[in-house]
Amino acid sequence: MATGWNRDHESRGITQGGKISQETFIDTYDPSVLRRVQYMLYEIKWSNNKKPWQSCCHSTRTEHAEIHFIEDVFQEQRSDPSAHCSITWYMSWSPCGDCCKEIRDFLKDQPNVNLVIYVARIYWHKEETNRQGLRSLVNIGVTIRVMDLPVYRYCWRTFVDDEDKYEDYWPRHFAPWIMLYSLELQSILQNIPSCLEISSGENQTPVFSLCVENDQQKRALTSANP
Repeated sequence: MATGWNRDHESRGITQGGKISQETFIDTYDPSVLRRVQYMLYEIKWSNNKKPWQSCCHSTRTEHAEIHFIEDVFQEQRSDPSAHCSITWYMSWSPCGDCCKEIRDFLKDQPNVNLVIYVARIYWHKEETNRQGLRSLVNIGVTIRVMDLPVYRYCWRTFVDDEDKYEDYWPRHFAPWIMLYSLELQSILQNIPSCLEISSGENQTPVFSLCVENDQQKRALTSANP
């Protein structure tokens, strides 16, 4: 029987089998729009178990998806504390500064855990606490990347519910936003000024623009490979 926190974090657009619905995935992982709810598709691989654990969850009004994973999902799935564990998160939004601190504390307590994070968007990308938080994770060995087209295809095949699903998913129209967020992530990790501007257009539709003003930002653009 599902517990209360399972229903809270695994209700909207997620099936009982732990798959995300096709409509929810397409909507919430589209980098050209700014959805409020944060979704996480996750994969846990244990060194003593050949079969990975794959499922998904989302944030609630009181708790981000990362905290739910750390405090509930991981503790429920862990059987042998000595076993090495590789975790991959595919997130609709990158972790905020507060969650980055919780992730650091979690990894400090779990030295056998390796974490890779893919993000569709960067959360409040100009807030310095969020930028510092992402850098701090990379500094302790966490890999952070913007989701590219092969990653979208993998998530489609792995996490999206099979009912009425297209055979394949290759959203080429995401390419400009993948490039913009990849550039911004490089700017964050290299600790240089933001290159990404997001403003409101007609009907509150977000308008994205690139602002490259100096050589540091140009180098960041060169190193961003979506």
